[in-house]
Amino acid sequence: MGSDPLQVIGGIGTANEVSGSDMEIAVIGDEQFVLGFHIAGVRKSFIVGKDTVNRTFEQVMDSDDVGIAVMDKKTFAQLSERNREIAMTKVRPTVVTLSHDIEAEENLRLMIKRSLGVDLWK
Repeated sequence: MGSDPLQVIGGIGTANEVSGSDMEIAVIGDEQFVLGFHIAGVRKSFIVGKDTVNRTFEQVMDSDDVGIAVMDKKTFAQLSERNREIAMTKVRPTVVTLSHDIEAEENLRLMIKRSLGVDLWK
């Protein structure tokens, strides 16, 4: 991967139907986290470090064509307090934080409910 922290890794396109328009999935994280999504075909994959995570996150959140932003728990923790608040409250794009713990499942449930307006677990 290149030295540019905002490098988008190319790949086959995947889109998510959100509000009647094609929306992209964006992935933000370290190289290992992003690689799996790249292999799965996610085109907007951003490899970040501590010094670039906030700037990249803000650019993804301001993008008109991103419907879902995916991050791992470690990368999410590196965000500024302001950006973490934006991630938890902004509906579009919806930020999904992946983790192996049970608390993350509840957070995902709340994000889906906020995004779709429906609780899929009920």
